[in-house]
Amino acid sequence: MAAFDQLPSCLTRTDSGALYGKPGLDLLVVETGLCRAVIALQGAQVLEYTATGRAPLLWLSPSAVFEPGAAVRGGVPLCLPWFGENRTDPGKPKHGLVRNQLWELGSFEERADGTVVLEFRYQHPGDALFEASFECALKVGLGKSLSFNLELTNTADVAAEYSWALHSYFAVADVADVEVDGLSGVEYLDKTRGFDRDRLEGPQRFPGEVDRVFEQAPAEQTIVTPNPIRARSENCHTVITWNPGAELAATLKDVGPYYSGFVCVEHGNAFADSWQLGAGESAGAYLELSR
Repeated sequence: MAAFDQLPSCLTRTDSGALYGKPGLDLLVVETGLCRAVIALQGAQVLEYTATGRAPLLWLSPSAVFEPGAAVRGGVPLCLPWFGENRTDPGKPKHGLVRNQLWELGSFEERADGTVVLEFRYQHPGDALFEASFECALKVGLGKSLSFNLELTNTADVAAEYSWALHSYFAVADVADVEVDGLSGVEYLDKTRGFDRDRLEGPQRFPGEVDRVFEQAPAEQTIVTPNPIRARSENCHTVITWNPGAELAATLKDVGPYYSGFVCVEHGNAFADSWQLGAGESAGAYLELSR
């Protein structure tokens, strides 16, 4: 699992059976003076994060499934090497392949300010799902805020297109009362209307199903709640806002009646902002989340 034999004292190995009563996935619990977090080795997916003295940042579905190869509903899954439906073959799994694969815990760092940084690594050899081989490193920073440093390298001998997003599920009291600032005046593609293009005027609200892709979006947004949530990114040009609403949620077994407890404001590079990487070329991005 790791490049070192003994985990630091702030890291504990456990599993989804012990923590959630649903066996299936290996987990790491991180507890420091600054925060508590839970990370699944599958997908290097942060499932929980709470800064000391703050409200929980992330939402994890009470109906989440913890089975090898199955997506876990909630937290911050990484959707890569494609976001949403595969545009050349809709029959392929949604949101790529890395969120359902085991990652290696490659390194650990504890910084002077108490922030813990875990580096996870994944190598894709190239296969029928995605022909190009690639390497991916994700550094997860756990301190007063939650941060992600992503580095992706196309290791194939030909160019390839990569689209991706950090699919952040944020915990809110009631999505119907939520507003998102920082997207007014930006054009978006509306999936609920066949990806028709429109422009948002004012804050983003969630009166029902919302599924919008903002291309060339600003780097910062605020989710306006009694405990505001802030997202700030670098080299993430796409922002996706999503909540299924009651009708669609009823068809999603791992969401159901719990849809009102979260809102997704995701940062990445997808659609027109997708990365075009030549053979051996790398690209990186950064995301910081806090409340």
